[in-house]
Amino acid sequence: MIVKAKNKINIFIVDDNKVFSMALKADIEDAFADLVIEIFTFETGEKCKRRFMQVMPELVILDYYLNSADFGAADGIKVLDWIKQENEETNVIMLTSDDHIDIALKSLKHGASDYIVKTETQFRKINYSLLNFFKMMEAKVEARRYKRILAALFICVALLIIGVTAIQIFMPSQL
Repeated sequence: MIVKAKNKINIFIVDDNKVFSMALKADIEDAFADLVIEIFTFETGEKCKRRFMQVMPELVILDYYLNSADFGAADGIKVLDWIKQENEETNVIMLTSDDHIDIALKSLKHGASDYIVKTETQFRKINYSLLNFFKMMEAKVEARRYKRILAALFICVALLIIGVTAIQIFMPSQL
């Protein structure tokens, strides 16, 4: 794998189907065994919310129809809105069994980073989306590193110019 994360990556899986959540967790852990990943699973958005502020996950895999088992529970869009309100930086992959374009557009409009339909290739699609997410995280880290290097270089050049100017003003015979 190309991605090389140094820090632990926290992922939340929020799906009311516990068997699906556990299978997805195992598949992600197997596919990305070389990364330091901690995966938390939740059956409701409310349980996710209680733990969200403590962990601040980088990524949430969220079921669109969270309230299919408990009709009083928040649906995926409500949870997505809450997540984005609490931390705009958290990426959300929305999962659904419906392949209606309206649901995809609604999810993306509310801030989902990706939208995946649950089919026989769902785990492969999720892992591909995760791989892209990890590459994006790595690119952001590299961009910040280059930005710091550029800032340090700029400061060095500025100090050099200031030093040469000061020498020209106060000790012109030295140049």
